[in-house]
Amino acid sequence: MNRFDVVVVGGGHNGLVTAAYLGRAGLRVAVIESRQRLGGPCGGYAFLPGRSLAFTNSPGSLNPAVVHELRLADHGLRFVRADPTVVQQFDGRCFLGWRDPARVDRQLDRFAPGEADRYRELISALERLGASLRVSLDEPPPGLAELRERLTDPEEHKLFSAVFEGSLTGLLETRLVSDQAKALLALLALNAQLVPPSTPGSAVGLMMRPFALAAAGAPRSGDAAERVALRGSTGLPVGSMSAIVDALEDCCRTHDVTLRTGSPVVRILHGPAGVRGVVTATGEEFTADRVVSAVNPVHLFRDLLDDAAMGPGIRAEVAGTAMRGSAFKVVLEVDSLPAYAGLPADADPERVRACQFRVGSSLGGIEESISRALLGHASDQPLMWGLIPTLTSPGLTPGKTHLISVNAWHAPYRPHDGPWDAERTDRFGRRCVEELSRLMPGLADRVVDHRFMNPVEIESELGLMESNITHGDMLPGNLFGARPHPEVAGYRTPLPGFYVSGAGTWPGGYVTGTPGRNTAKAVLQDLHHEQRRQA
Repeated sequence: MNRFDVVVVGGGHNGLVTAAYLGRAGLRVAVIESRQRLGGPCGGYAFLPGRSLAFTNSPGSLNPAVVHELRLADHGLRFVRADPTVVQQFDGRCFLGWRDPARVDRQLDRFAPGEADRYRELISALERLGASLRVSLDEPPPGLAELRERLTDPEEHKLFSAVFEGSLTGLLETRLVSDQAKALLALLALNAQLVPPSTPGSAVGLMMRPFALAAAGAPRSGDAAERVALRGSTGLPVGSMSAIVDALEDCCRTHDVTLRTGSPVVRILHGPAGVRGVVTATGEEFTADRVVSAVNPVHLFRDLLDDAAMGPGIRAEVAGTAMRGSAFKVVLEVDSLPAYAGLPADADPERVRACQFRVGSSLGGIEESISRALLGHASDQPLMWGLIPTLTSPGLTPGKTHLISVNAWHAPYRPHDGPWDAERTDRFGRRCVEELSRLMPGLADRVVDHRFMNPVEIESELGLMESNITHGDMLPGNLFGARPHPEVAGYRTPLPGFYVSGAGTWPGGYVTGTPGRNTAKAVLQDLHHEQRRQA
């Protein structure tokens, strides 16, 4: 009864995407998940009694191809198209990320005369570089040396060096004038990374959207770019981010995918001919000629594979990858929503509150926050990304209260002066609320319930190793031809029939579904070639 064509280890959103594509192709597929609920950080979690929502707060990154090809709308997935898409406060005044470029440009020029032109030129230069490098998010990229060889223009060579070898700080300092515009791009490039902006290669996060745009061949004007993966905002899922997982689960069931939860896989089975299946903690075996792992590669190579699978060298190198996570979760239930401070006069307060908010006001402050976290000190000025999901998903609470969902960064997994405990967790959580109150005055007085989750709890509850949401740093040396290792960087591995997927593979973390889609494509291509050889 436990014989399948493909077994997928890990029921996060990428594992479900892989399974849905393979099930749609007519294969017998099983997804084996250790937790009682599917979806990982993107799935629903009861942070407060009777209040379930996702850990993730990343609207707009889900690959539109996944939504279209898997017909997720037919499985209940709907989006609210926010405008503006983001709000970020600087010196008491709010910047709003309108979809209308002219409204954005006027704000940039208020930061510094001519800043809009400088900002647009930087973005355009990055897009030109992305087009010349011919990197696709839908295919594993080559190594850095081959990428450089694809360039012929001297100016693009210089920009390549600045982005891939220089630092984010260096790039922004030479291209922009205002601290505000630099901070806007710094938060976009770094997000969850415990990598200071002074680190070589730290600007590469700014290339993901140019890669998506170039690969899709989309027009570079109007709303066409919004439909490209990682470009702008796909939208806010109705029902919180967990609605993505609900739709994927329903899609999988439609294609007769077996979904098994509460079953930790403890070993990948293999023999002389290749992979044979998996065995769970209870000793139950699921056999298949093809197995896809969508869990953190460090956990996979350290705990589920033995030296004989691919050799001790690959195993030791992947298992030794540093995680360096720093995620901290804040969920607040409030009896009413505070007004935002510093909104421009022409902004509708309700529309602004429905979009994502970001907290992080200067490049220097970001550098200090991350550097302190690397030394084990929780930041006094935590960087935060958040949503008020009840504005677009009113059914998340039974009454008139609202939920504010915040992901804070730079809470060290291993504090320098002792482990996380209730007092330390509460202190950092309240510090986050204090910082949020600069944008939302009077916030603390409106809180009727809350949940603060420290990095160790996040690891335990959601399976995120060391609270790292991207399964490892996303620097050039970790991304191009080497994620998670040069020998397994194309979703396939030296072990016949065994594949890797998830945030630890190209193009990295965040809720895109792209790694899952790419892995499914690799499996189906191999099956097609095998069938042709046999014919």
